[in-house]
Amino acid sequence: SGWLGSSLSALFQDLPTGAVIVLVGAAIFTFSLVCGSARGILPRFVRQTRLKRKVGRQHLLRAIYEILESRQLDNLEPVSNLSIDLDSLTTHRSWSYAALNRLLRTARAEDHLEKEKAGRIRLSEAGFGEASRVTRNHRLWELYLIRHADIAPSHVDRDADLVEHVLDADVVQQLEMELQGRPIRMDVPPSPHLIDQSAG
Repeated sequence: SGWLGSSLSALFQDLPTGAVIVLVGAAIFTFSLVCGSARGILPRFVRQTRLKRKVGRQHLLRAIYEILESRQLDNLEPVSNLSIDLDSLTTHRSWSYAALNRLLRTARAEDHLEKEKAGRIRLSEAGFGEASRVTRNHRLWELYLIRHADIAPSHVDRDADLVEHVLDADVVQQLEMELQGRPIRMDVPPSPHLIDQSAG
């Protein structure tokens, strides 16, 4: 900043060197504060926005999967990908219609939903696969917390919710190894707790 300030001061003779150096230093600091790759305000905002969108998408997909799962007559049969009404989603997660519509727009943009008649939604093939994966990872983490962190099944859902969105494939594989002997060989293990269909 000193060199740049001195250069500008020499280039424009009417500018005082000290003031220019201070202004250049302040400008560099401000740019770093806003755009710094590690802790910059703008990159942090972008990361938080992406994470928020990811969390919302995963909550939506898991909610749809759990609703479909609850309507299975035989728990041993694979979950069927059927259409569901929007009211069941707002009841399941306590979403407002405005919040739900934002999530649905994102899901449609990511090709996770098929076209359905008004008031109903249905997962696409890709969306159903992603919903299964998200639900499976959530329940693997729940089982791990119950076994190794002594968290009661009735409280584990919230704790798992704080971590599941950052689980990568290696962590999931490690969870599977840690939980040998539990019913995790199924595509999606059963929930270790009662799923409240009237709240999120």
